[in-house]
Amino acid sequence: MARVLLVDDDEDVQVVLGAYLKRDGHHVLRARTAREALDALAAQAPDLVVLDLTLPDLDGLEVLRRIRGSAAPEVPVLVLTARSEESERVLGLGLGADDYVVKPFSPREVALRVGALLRRLRNGTAAVPVLRWGVVELVPAEHRVRVRGQEVGLTPREFALLELFLRHPHRVLTRSAVLEAVWPDGYVTDHVVDVHLGGLRRKLGDALRIEAVRGVGFRLGPPVDP
Repeated sequence: MARVLLVDDDEDVQVVLGAYLKRDGHHVLRARTAREALDALAAQAPDLVVLDLTLPDLDGLEVLRRIRGSAAPEVPVLVLTARSEESERVLGLGLGADDYVVKPFSPREVALRVGALLRRLRNGTAAVPVLRWGVVELVPAEHRVRVRGQEVGLTPREFALLELFLRHPHRVLTRSAVLEAVWPDGYVTDHVVDVHLGGLRRKLGDALRIEAVRGVGFRLGPPVDP
């Protein structure tokens, strides 16, 4: 059972989102101010923080900055905010937010995102703001990929494939490991990996190579020098 610190001064959010998190089996710790949040972080060691940026005593971005400079800088943080401007999202991600949800939101969606972040943590692949390999840049929370600064459109499966390889840049990934990570629900054949890798290679061109290791699986080629 994960310990989730829910930081929001809105009673409705505390009750409704807290209920969804509890239903998913999490132990919910509650804080309605920045001071309560920082005290809970130090005293109760949560596994994940859901953080509203609008708090009565301190801006949430400052709370995020302090979390990243605390004794638990690696704790995943999912940010909730009514601020929809791109500059706010970029600033939050730059300070170390692992995911970002704009109000009004679906509490079920937030609960699912919490679950996804916790799974990555258990698998040793906690979210990071940006993944880079040579001239390729992937922003997990924004679901964006850029090559030499230009955005490239990928399908959800292609995006998941690329993220998988960028999170394990020096490993050979077996076909079964790729299938399990990108198609966890099953019901696909081994050939689907080749089809989606082909699409990913066409879209990335010479910016990134995914090499076949005969009889083993796949790995990233050397990064392209910017």
